[in-house]
Amino acid sequence: MDLDELAIHVAEIDQRSKSNTHRLNEVSEKIDTLQRLTTAVEVMAMEQKHQTDTMEEIKTDVTNLGQKVDVIEKKPGRRWDNMVGYVLSALAAGMIAFLLGRIGL
Repeated sequence: MDLDELAIHVAEIDQRSKSNTHRLNEVSEKIDTLQRLTTAVEVMAMEQKHQTDTMEEIKTDVTNLGQKVDVIEKKPGRRWDNMVGYVLSALAAGMIAFLLGRIGL
C-alpha cells in the first residue's frame, strides 16, 4: 500500500469515526430520554399506588360513617317501638285490672 492509498484509507477511517461518534451521541441522548421516561413512569406508579391506598382509606371511612348513620337513624324508631309497647302494655294491664275489678277480684 502506498502513501496515497494509506491517506485515503485514513480519511475513510476518520469519516467512519466521525459518523460513529455522531451515532453514539444520538444513542446517548436517547438513553437519557429513556431514563427520564423510566423515572417519570416510576413516579406515576408510586402516585397511583398512593391514590389507590387513599381511596381504600376513604372507602373504609365512608363505610364506617354509613354504619354510624344507620345506628343514628334507627335510634328514634326503636324509641318509638318501645313507647308503643309500653302504652299497649299499660292499656292491657288497665283492661285486665278493670275486668278483674268488675268480676270482684
